[in-house]
Amino acid sequence: MKANGAVAQARQPKRLGRLDGVRALCALGVAAVHTSFAAGVMGAYTAKPGNEVLATFLTGLRPLALGPFFVLSGMLLYRPFARWTLAGGARPRIGTFLAKRLARLWPAYVLLALVCVFLLNYDAVDGPWYVLRPILMLQVYDYTWIAGMDPAWTVPAEMQYYLALPVLAVLMHWLARGVSDPVAKARRMMIPLAVVTVASAAWTYWIHRPQMGMYPQEYWWPFAVGGAFVLGMAMAVVHVLAEMKPNDRPALYRVAARRPLLLWGAALAIYAVNCTQPFGRPGYGDYEGVGLAVTQYFLLLAFSYVLVMPLSIPEAKSRVIDAIVANPVSRYLGRISYGIYLWHFAIMYFWFETGSVFGTQPALMQQLRGTISFPELMSAVLIGSILAATASHYLLERPVVAAVGRWARRKEAASAAPTATPATREDQVLTR
Repeated sequence: MKANGAVAQARQPKRLGRLDGVRALCALGVAAVHTSFAAGVMGAYTAKPGNEVLATFLTGLRPLALGPFFVLSGMLLYRPFARWTLAGGARPRIGTFLAKRLARLWPAYVLLALVCVFLLNYDAVDGPWYVLRPILMLQVYDYTWIAGMDPAWTVPAEMQYYLALPVLAVLMHWLARGVSDPVAKARRMMIPLAVVTVASAAWTYWIHRPQMGMYPQEYWWPFAVGGAFVLGMAMAVVHVLAEMKPNDRPALYRVAARRPLLLWGAALAIYAVNCTQPFGRPGYGDYEGVGLAVTQYFLLLAFSYVLVMPLSIPEAKSRVIDAIVANPVSRYLGRISYGIYLWHFAIMYFWFETGSVFGTQPALMQQLRGTISFPELMSAVLIGSILAATASHYLLERPVVAAVGRWARRKEAASAAPTATPATREDQVLTR
């Protein structure tokens, strides 16, 4: 038993590195898609692609690169709750859970909001509410465009699923009550997740109907990404079942453990399908019609699963995968990937020199398209966002997360019952 524990601990840094590495790939993928649009590589409506081949490959990342972020959150954060329901023991403390999530997400986001409001959009400030709206993550409901924060609508969505996770966890625990068999419990726990998945698909269909117009206000609401988040929660259930029944692990777990490269091959195939933009136009960044939006919804779920699942299993070994996501560069960029995602769009506005600090109103990205070449803009985005993300990580995010973590440990230690089942070291590290 001790030997098995030692092996698990020895494998853990690689697992953490893999998950960090896939975050880096996704953050850089999102940045490349947005930069290609701004540089005119990707076509849009009546404007043809500046480079059809590159545009086709980059539009294939829309919106697939976003999915793993939500899947990882759902999987890593729900796993202690899944263990509570399936294996017994104490329920994770909701207060400390939410405090840690707030510490992880909010400070860097607020810094971005303040920089964008006062340096790029200062002339648009018409009162305190203009400043407070993005800080409170409410700008997505009465949609207010703030230059530099264009992709940051996903942060309020993520935060609201953090708030919803404990509610879903309690509901799933209630549904599993009175059942002793873990597999039967797991089936009951999947019911709310299936409902959210179907509801998110229906929402995606509804907001993309022609009568809604392009980018309706409801587009920015968090419901369309619910499927990816609850997919991660379902994967957490599979992981806990595998912990409890190591000799009879779920089939989805066994396949990912034995054939990780096969699943990554499936991810590549799904990406290739999305490059063709089913029901859309390859190489164009048009607003999605119903057919393309619904198709991409399910492609995103499939892509996220086959990409992330092998990385979350210790015994899933692949030199190819490790070379891509577990190397030192990928691991470092993964640690600061949240900052890269937050800052890459603001960096573009600063490089275009448009906004209040430059004495102008911030221009719409459609107006700026093609005025700077893709190599120049991509280089500026990479360097600028990595520098901004590094400063944010070490000077703001990490100190706040560490301080809240110390407070949470003191809180949990003071109220821990002798019979409580503590979270594993893996969960403590992965979710901090």
